[in-house]
Amino acid sequence: MTIIFSIASPVVFRNLFFFPKSVYARMREIMPHRPDLSVVFVLPEAHRHKYPEFLRECREAGFAVEFVSAPLAEGLLQRLFYFFYSYLVYTGTTRIMATIGTRPDEPPAGGRWYLAPLKRLIASAFGRFRFVKRSVIPRLYLIFFRNRPFRDIFVRYRPELVFAPHLYGWFDAVLLAEARRSGVKTMGMAAGWDHLDKYFLPFRVDKLLAQSDQVKQGAIRFQGYLPEEIALVGYPHFDFVLSGEYVMTRAQVLGRLGFPPTAKLLLYVSGSAYCPDEPDIIETILSWADEGKFGSDVYLVIRPYSGGRSKDKEIEEKKFGRFAGHPRVAIFRRDFWGDLEKSIYFVNILRHADAVVALYTTMVLEAAALDRPLIAPAFDGYHSRPFHRSIRRFEQFEHFGEVMRIGAMRTARNFADLFRYLDEYLKNPQLDAEKRELLRRRLYYKLDGKASERILSHLFSSHES
Repeated sequence: MTIIFSIASPVVFRNLFFFPKSVYARMREIMPHRPDLSVVFVLPEAHRHKYPEFLRECREAGFAVEFVSAPLAEGLLQRLFYFFYSYLVYTGTTRIMATIGTRPDEPPAGGRWYLAPLKRLIASAFGRFRFVKRSVIPRLYLIFFRNRPFRDIFVRYRPELVFAPHLYGWFDAVLLAEARRSGVKTMGMAAGWDHLDKYFLPFRVDKLLAQSDQVKQGAIRFQGYLPEEIALVGYPHFDFVLSGEYVMTRAQVLGRLGFPPTAKLLLYVSGSAYCPDEPDIIETILSWADEGKFGSDVYLVIRPYSGGRSKDKEIEEKKFGRFAGHPRVAIFRRDFWGDLEKSIYFVNILRHADAVVALYTTMVLEAAALDRPLIAPAFDGYHSRPFHRSIRRFEQFEHFGEVMRIGAMRTARNFADLFRYLDEYLKNPQLDAEKRELLRRRLYYKLDGKASERILSHLFSSHES
């Protein structure tokens, strides 16, 4: 009785592995009492050296670990088919990525903006037919993509279930293709709330575990799922974020940061290399604090973006390096989600922040879960940029629509707005608490610390059935 379990991305590691009472931790507790059950973790070959201590621990605990190379589409027909099925979904998010682009240092849509009408045509002509998404595309995929990098693993382990917790990724798509060929049941998740509205994914899983009703509706609307194929489980990494086991006092957090005990604390979460004007925002906030304009002693924690390409990390370092020596600034860096102690530290910074300034990142979810006031500076610092290079373009992201409609995140259109919102929240962090509560009801399933438990329950019940 074998489950193949994909670890295709560091995001999966964050969601399901790194903290006590995670899915992985609970599996470790159960496995000694289930000699009939075996679990095989499969990882991309490129990640062989990413988690050495964790993988050694896995093997010692009785889990099998395998590495697989699953290259992207290579031949012309493969690339054309990949292009076709990807754009069966065309949303506000897709429009940004397909026509305008996300990275300010690169041409819009990688220089292929002219393909946008074709992408819209594919979505309107074919994407509205459920049978195309549910039947035609999976069958054609198996015709066009004949390479089977997981075949030897399936032959060797003979799995009864495949669990793919990063459906948006190519690695999991290839894994699900092998499951389809082998007649193996599948279960899966989107690794983040913003994954199902970008592109169409070629394979549905037999059971989709959705973090929220928002994710569920996106799966139905964009990916061709039926309601009965989806189970709500919640966000598993919130089991860690909201755990009472790791709470530090405000005095402890400020002391570790090197800030005075009376400090007001702002957390600035980077929107990544997509947002080149963030230094202007930070510089201005610090000048206001230095001049005493908030009426209180304000200090700032900057969290640079930790994902993306190596080039993105270089951009982040260049953006925020200038603030490293500022007496009101602490820079929090984290390169790897597996550092539990550092993760505890950051969650407590977030917990005690008097306000969070974030540029359309998924950190919005964590901040709202902890009831932190949220501000999005939706302008380009000291610059006046065209829309296709402006931070304003990210307001069209599909998954942010509900956040914007509810008003749980105040949107600053200029420096005057930004100052006013910061000043109001610093004086009264309870402002807009009812909107953040509404956001929690709309964008989460349950914040009860049991999402990991529910995931494991579905995994094992499906396996046993």
